[in-house]
Amino acid sequence: MVVYISGKVSGLDIEVSKKSFQEAENKMIELGYKVINPLKLPNDHDKTWESYMRVCITYLTKCDAIYMLDGWENSKGSNLEYYLAYELKLKVLN
Repeated sequence: MVVYISGKVSGLDIEVSKKSFQEAENKMIELGYKVINPLKLPNDHDKTWESYMRVCITYLTKCDAIYMLDGWENSKGSNLEYYLAYELKLKVLN
């Protein structure tokens, strides 16, 4: 099963975000999941929020589950990812 990690990134210190996403990735791997960590995705684009979301959503649609980090409710991108995951009937983990 492949899980996508979703959480707030915009407006936060990138090192704090990286640590949080890495901890979630490690946890999901320990539970036997293959993991898509959006902070490790290729970003050969113009680095706008919209461009990041296009890449993230592409990967999300290939997953079986989404793991929602604490505070995801405060992220426009995570809300979009949650909505899409819910509508695609992905398993939602937190």
